[in-house]
Amino acid sequence: MKYAFLTLLLVNILYALWQWQERVPEAGPPAPKTAEQATAAPLPAVAEPQLPSPQSLAPALCVTLGRFATAGEAQQLRQRLLVLDIAAEVRPREVVMGTDYWLVMPVVGGERHAVLQLSALQEQGVDSFLITQGEMAGQLSLGVFQRQDHAELRREQLQAQGHDAHVHALSRKERQYVVEVGGASRRLVDQALLSRLRADFPSLQHQYQPCSPVAIEEQIP
Repeated sequence: MKYAFLTLLLVNILYALWQWQERVPEAGPPAPKTAEQATAAPLPAVAEPQLPSPQSLAPALCVTLGRFATAGEAQQLRQRLLVLDIAAEVRPREVVMGTDYWLVMPVVGGERHAVLQLSALQEQGVDSFLITQGEMAGQLSLGVFQRQDHAELRREQLQAQGHDAHVHALSRKERQYVVEVGGASRRLVDQALLSRLRADFPSLQHQYQPCSPVAIEEQIP
Protein backbone atom coordinates (compact mmCIF):
# COMPACT_ATOMS: atom_id res chain seq x y z
CA MET A 1 0.00 0.00 0.00
CA LYS A 2 2.84 2.33 0.84
CA TYR A 3 4.56 1.65 -2.45
CA ALA A 4 1.37 2.23 -4.40
CA PHE A 5 0.97 5.66 -2.79
CA LEU A 6 4.53 6.67 -3.63
CA THR A 7 4.13 5.47 -7.19
CA LEU A 8 0.94 7.49 -7.61
CA LEU A 9 2.62 10.60 -6.17
CA LEU A 10 5.59 10.26 -8.54
CA VAL A 11 3.26 9.93 -11.53
CA ASN A 12 1.41 13.12 -10.53
CA ILE A 13 4.69 15.05 -10.22
CA LEU A 14 5.87 13.90 -13.64
CA TYR A 15 2.48 14.81 -15.16
CA ALA A 16 2.65 18.31 -13.64
CA LEU A 17 6.15 18.87 -15.01
CA TRP A 18 5.01 17.79 -18.48
CA GLN A 19 2.05 20.20 -18.35
CA TRP A 20 4.32 23.13 -17.27
CA GLN A 21 6.80 22.44 -20.07
CA GLU A 22 4.00 22.56 -22.59
CA ARG A 23 2.95 26.07 -21.45
CA VAL A 24 6.47 27.68 -21.62
CA PRO A 25 7.22 28.92 -25.22
CA GLU A 26 10.59 28.23 -26.68
CA ALA A 27 12.96 31.20 -26.74
CA GLY A 28 13.33 32.67 -30.20
CA PRO A 29 14.73 35.77 -31.89
CA PRO A 30 13.06 39.04 -30.74
CA ALA A 31 10.22 40.29 -32.89
CA PRO A 32 11.18 43.28 -35.12
CA LYS A 33 9.88 46.65 -33.99
CA THR A 34 7.12 48.27 -35.95
CA ALA A 35 7.56 51.72 -37.55
CA GLU A 36 5.43 53.28 -34.83
CA GLN A 37 7.54 51.71 -32.10
CA ALA A 38 10.78 52.84 -33.77
CA THR A 39 9.49 56.40 -34.08
CA ALA A 40 8.32 56.48 -30.49
CA ALA A 41 11.67 55.32 -29.17
CA PRO A 42 13.38 58.11 -27.18
CA LEU A 43 16.40 59.69 -28.86
CA PRO A 44 19.68 59.87 -26.97
CA ALA A 45 20.13 63.10 -25.07
CA VAL A 46 22.33 65.69 -26.79
CA ALA A 47 24.33 67.97 -24.55
CA GLU A 48 23.46 71.62 -25.11
CA PRO A 49 26.40 73.92 -25.88
CA GLN A 50 27.52 75.94 -22.91
CA LEU A 51 27.16 79.64 -23.63
CA PRO A 52 29.60 82.02 -21.98
CA SER A 53 28.20 83.85 -19.03
CA PRO A 54 27.61 87.64 -19.26
CA GLN A 55 30.40 88.13 -16.73
CA SER A 56 32.93 86.43 -19.03
CA LEU A 57 31.87 88.65 -21.96
CA ALA A 58 32.21 91.86 -19.99
CA PRO A 59 35.42 93.77 -20.74
CA ALA A 60 38.05 93.85 -18.00
CA LEU A 61 38.24 97.07 -16.02
CA CYS A 62 41.41 99.05 -15.50
CA VAL A 63 42.07 102.10 -13.38
CA THR A 64 43.42 105.07 -15.34
CA LEU A 65 45.51 107.74 -13.64
CA GLY A 66 46.05 111.17 -15.12
CA ARG A 67 45.60 113.12 -17.28
CA PHE A 68 48.96 114.51 -18.32
CA ALA A 69 49.82 117.01 -21.03
CA THR A 70 53.03 115.19 -22.00
CA ALA A 71 54.10 111.57 -22.22
CA GLY A 72 57.11 112.37 -20.03
CA GLU A 73 54.91 113.29 -17.06
CA ALA A 74 52.93 110.09 -17.49
CA GLN A 75 56.16 108.07 -17.61
CA GLN A 76 57.25 109.55 -14.28
CA LEU A 77 54.09 108.23 -12.64
CA ARG A 78 54.51 104.85 -14.37
CA GLN A 79 58.06 104.50 -13.04
CA ARG A 80 56.81 105.35 -9.57
CA LEU A 81 54.26 102.52 -9.80
CA LEU A 82 56.77 100.02 -11.19
CA VAL A 83 58.97 100.59 -8.13
CA LEU A 84 55.97 99.47 -6.06
CA ASP A 85 55.59 96.31 -8.23
CA ILE A 86 52.44 97.70 -9.85
CA ALA A 87 52.34 96.93 -13.59
CA ALA A 88 51.25 99.98 -15.58
CA GLU A 89 51.28 101.32 -19.14
CA VAL A 90 51.11 104.82 -20.64
CA ARG A 91 48.17 105.34 -23.00
CA PRO A 92 47.42 108.36 -25.22
CA ARG A 93 43.91 109.83 -25.20
CA GLU A 94 42.23 112.26 -27.59
CA VAL A 95 40.31 114.64 -25.33
CA VAL A 96 37.66 117.05 -26.64
CA MET A 97 38.47 120.41 -25.09
CA GLY A 98 35.63 122.36 -26.70
CA THR A 99 34.02 123.37 -30.01
CA ASP A 100 35.19 125.98 -32.48
CA TYR A 101 32.90 127.54 -35.09
CA TRP A 102 34.63 128.13 -38.40
CA LEU A 103 33.25 130.51 -40.98
CA VAL A 104 34.11 128.74 -44.22
CA MET A 105 33.79 129.79 -47.85
CA PRO A 106 33.71 126.81 -50.26
CA VAL A 107 36.01 127.02 -53.28
CA VAL A 108 35.47 125.28 -56.63
CA GLY A 109 38.29 124.93 -59.13
CA GLY A 110 41.24 123.70 -57.10
CA GLU A 111 44.07 125.38 -55.25
CA ARG A 112 44.88 127.93 -57.98
CA HIS A 113 41.33 129.28 -57.93
CA ALA A 114 41.39 129.30 -54.10
CA VAL A 115 44.54 131.45 -54.08
CA LEU A 116 42.98 133.93 -56.51
CA GLN A 117 39.82 134.17 -54.42
CA LEU A 118 41.88 134.57 -51.26
CA SER A 119 43.75 137.50 -52.78
CA ALA A 120 40.49 139.15 -53.76
CA LEU A 121 39.10 138.82 -50.22
CA GLN A 122 42.23 140.23 -48.62
CA GLU A 123 42.17 143.20 -50.99
CA GLN A 124 38.67 143.94 -49.71
CA GLY A 125 39.93 143.84 -46.13
CA VAL A 126 38.31 140.48 -45.26
CA ASP A 127 40.44 138.53 -42.81
CA SER A 128 40.85 135.10 -44.41
CA PHE A 129 43.31 132.27 -45.05
CA LEU A 130 43.50 129.04 -47.03
CA ILE A 131 42.85 125.84 -45.08
CA THR A 132 45.52 123.30 -46.02
CA GLN A 133 44.80 120.40 -43.65
CA GLY A 134 41.88 118.43 -42.28
CA GLU A 135 38.42 117.77 -43.61
CA MET A 136 38.04 121.37 -44.85
CA ALA A 137 41.34 121.50 -46.74
CA GLY A 138 41.16 123.61 -49.93
CA GLN A 139 38.47 125.95 -48.57
CA LEU A 140 38.82 129.49 -47.26
CA SER A 141 38.46 130.33 -43.58
CA LEU A 142 36.86 133.69 -42.85
CA GLY A 143 37.28 133.47 -39.10
CA VAL A 144 37.23 131.08 -36.13
CA PHE A 145 34.86 131.79 -33.23
CA GLN A 146 34.33 130.18 -29.85
CA ARG A 147 30.62 131.08 -29.84
CA GLN A 148 28.18 130.07 -32.54
CA ASP A 149 26.15 133.29 -32.33
CA HIS A 150 29.27 135.35 -33.04
CA ALA A 151 30.02 133.18 -36.08
CA GLU A 152 26.45 133.56 -37.37
CA LEU A 153 26.60 137.34 -36.94
CA ARG A 154 29.81 137.57 -38.96
CA ARG A 155 28.33 135.30 -41.65
CA GLU A 156 25.37 137.69 -42.06
CA GLN A 157 27.76 140.66 -42.38
CA LEU A 158 29.77 138.89 -45.10
CA GLN A 159 26.62 137.78 -46.88
CA ALA A 160 25.51 141.41 -47.05
CA GLN A 161 28.83 142.15 -48.81
CA GLY A 162 28.15 139.39 -51.36
CA HIS A 163 30.30 136.66 -49.84
CA ASP A 164 28.70 133.24 -49.44
CA ALA A 165 29.94 131.37 -46.37
CA HIS A 166 28.65 128.83 -43.88
CA VAL A 167 29.36 128.00 -40.23
CA HIS A 168 31.10 124.69 -39.54
CA ALA A 169 31.31 123.33 -35.98
CA LEU A 170 34.58 121.56 -35.30
CA SER A 171 35.57 119.80 -32.07
CA ARG A 172 38.78 121.09 -30.58
CA LYS A 173 40.80 118.06 -29.50
CA GLU A 174 43.99 117.70 -27.54
CA ARG A 175 46.21 114.65 -27.04
CA GLN A 176 46.76 113.84 -23.40
CA TYR A 177 48.19 110.82 -21.60
CA VAL A 178 47.03 108.53 -18.81
CA VAL A 179 48.64 105.68 -16.90
CA GLU A 180 46.60 102.48 -17.08
CA VAL A 181 46.75 99.83 -14.34
CA GLY A 182 44.92 96.55 -14.90
CA GLY A 183 44.84 92.91 -13.95
CA ALA A 184 45.92 91.88 -10.46
CA SER A 185 47.72 95.20 -9.96
CA ARG A 186 44.47 97.17 -10.02
CA ARG A 187 43.54 96.19 -6.46
CA LEU A 188 46.83 97.66 -5.23
CA VAL A 189 45.73 101.15 -6.28
CA ASP A 190 43.71 102.03 -3.19
CA GLN A 191 42.85 105.35 -1.57
CA ALA A 192 45.96 105.29 0.60
CA LEU A 193 48.21 104.98 -2.46
CA LEU A 194 46.28 107.65 -4.36
CA SER A 195 46.74 110.06 -1.48
CA ARG A 196 50.51 109.52 -1.50
CA LEU A 197 50.70 109.93 -5.28
CA ARG A 198 48.78 113.21 -5.20
CA ALA A 199 51.52 114.67 -3.02
CA ASP A 200 53.76 114.58 -6.13
CA PHE A 201 51.00 114.81 -8.77
CA PRO A 202 48.44 117.29 -7.34
CA SER A 203 46.09 117.18 -10.35
CA LEU A 204 45.98 113.37 -10.43
CA GLN A 205 42.57 111.91 -11.28
CA HIS A 206 41.51 108.26 -11.36
CA GLN A 207 38.73 106.50 -13.27
CA TYR A 208 37.65 102.92 -13.89
CA GLN A 209 37.38 102.20 -17.60
CA PRO A 210 37.57 99.16 -19.94
CA CYS A 211 41.18 98.13 -20.46
CA SER A 212 42.85 98.97 -23.75
CA PRO A 213 42.68 95.94 -26.09
CA VAL A 214 46.28 96.14 -27.26
CA ALA A 215 49.49 97.72 -26.09
CA ILE A 216 50.03 101.00 -27.92
CA GLU A 217 52.84 102.53 -25.93
CA GLU A 218 55.14 102.30 -28.94
CA GLN A 219 52.88 104.82 -30.72
CA ILE A 220 53.60 107.48 -28.10
CA PRO A 221 56.02 110.10 -29.49
